[in-house]
Amino acid sequence: MPAPAALPAPSLLIAVTGGLGSSKTRLLAELAAAQIAAGQRVEGVLSIAGHRAAPRAGASDYWLRILGSDSEHPWATRDEKLDPPYLFEPGAVKKVQAWAERLRSLPPPPLLVLDEFGKFEARGLGLMPVWPLLMESAPRIVVISVRDDLRETVERLIGRKFDLRIPAEAPDARARLELACRDYGEWTRIGLFGGGAGGLEMTVGAALHATKIPLRGLVLSSLQAAMMVFAGTGLSQPGRVVWVPFISGGLKALSPAGDRVRPMIAIIVQGLLFGGAVQALGWNLFSIGLGGALVGAWAALQGFVLQYLLMGTDLVRAYDALVLWLAHRWHLAAPGLPSLLGAWAALHALAAGGAALTAWCLRRPPAGLQGLIERESGDGISRPGPVAEHPGWAQRLREFGRWQFWLPLLIVAAILLGSGRPWEGVAWLVLRFFAVGCVLVALVSLLRPARWAEALRRRGWWGPALAFSGALRRRAP
Repeated sequence: MPAPAALPAPSLLIAVTGGLGSSKTRLLAELAAAQIAAGQRVEGVLSIAGHRAAPRAGASDYWLRILGSDSEHPWATRDEKLDPPYLFEPGAVKKVQAWAERLRSLPPPPLLVLDEFGKFEARGLGLMPVWPLLMESAPRIVVISVRDDLRETVERLIGRKFDLRIPAEAPDARARLELACRDYGEWTRIGLFGGGAGGLEMTVGAALHATKIPLRGLVLSSLQAAMMVFAGTGLSQPGRVVWVPFISGGLKALSPAGDRVRPMIAIIVQGLLFGGAVQALGWNLFSIGLGGALVGAWAALQGFVLQYLLMGTDLVRAYDALVLWLAHRWHLAAPGLPSLLGAWAALHALAAGGAALTAWCLRRPPAGLQGLIERESGDGISRPGPVAEHPGWAQRLREFGRWQFWLPLLIVAAILLGSGRPWEGVAWLVLRFFAVGCVLVALVSLLRPARWAEALRRRGWWGPALAFSGALRRRAP
């Protein structure tokens, strides 16, 4: 038997589990009807059971209903001489094959319902022969009814674990299925904006850095704040917007400038600050303004925080020594470090907070920005494809070869030596700087979005995994 066709990573795979007669088919039919009533296109097949000798016994025959065509065909008839005891109708098998081939020429179906994967599919029969054809259509959400005792077998057969497993007899089974369908749209939106934000970081950010435009950090932080507001508008759980900068930072890690430490840390911390504000205070004018202000303040302070991590209190001592030297030699009164940092952070907070509030008033990106987001995010259709390679250790260590990385240390070391610090103390500062730098590079090297997506799926966090996978594949070459 050929290797199974794996489902495209951005898709959502749901198992509706239960034994014989547990109303799996009824639940899938209700889900399909609800989605069709909401204006969604639904494809799939339902296996309609005939007479059962007992509530938990197999039916005397099954009819196959092909969704979208409202046609029913004899599917299988019980024959006790066979094992499993059913004989498939050749005509129905051909109709299922034709239906699966037709799907390949249509746009990806938003919802694909398959009833059911059981003992026949485990032997390569039933619906299993058309599984590769169905996967070529790149369905968005796939819901499969599965017997409890065959779930793991089916997972091995199709080459992927189910993202959600919902017992058919659970009181809230239908509500959970409908919620998953709604959440899929939200996570797709988050992936789209995360990919767009990452693309803007790589294009607009690179252009700003190349032209050496002043306050470019302020421009980028304000843009990030606005992007998070646009992405979060309408979300059922505003705190989910925290994943937008995580995706953006992941794409930044895969860019030609992905070996730099500071931009990636900045992007992710911005998301934590904004997401924390709206999660704690709700989606309102105050929380959005505060979240944007925190994003701007972090953009202003991130450079100092990073250098403080690398050099510790020697950074503050060097500034104090410089202030004393200016006052003594040139009679200049320089502001204290807290005042300087506070004013710089306030300027950025006002700008980024204003950008966030403006985005909140607009509620959706202007046409020009929307077009740029769509271009940077790809065509919006996520099909199987290669994922960009993650920068290796050799590329990460290039950070230590950049003169901008060493310049702050050289300035601080020169000031400390000029103020009377012994050579031994400066040597310890250099050692600390290099050691902490290695630790930061090691931590940033863990930023592997493709692996994060798989790890999130294993832990049941299918939403963030879907958003990551979709953004990565939309930007895959």
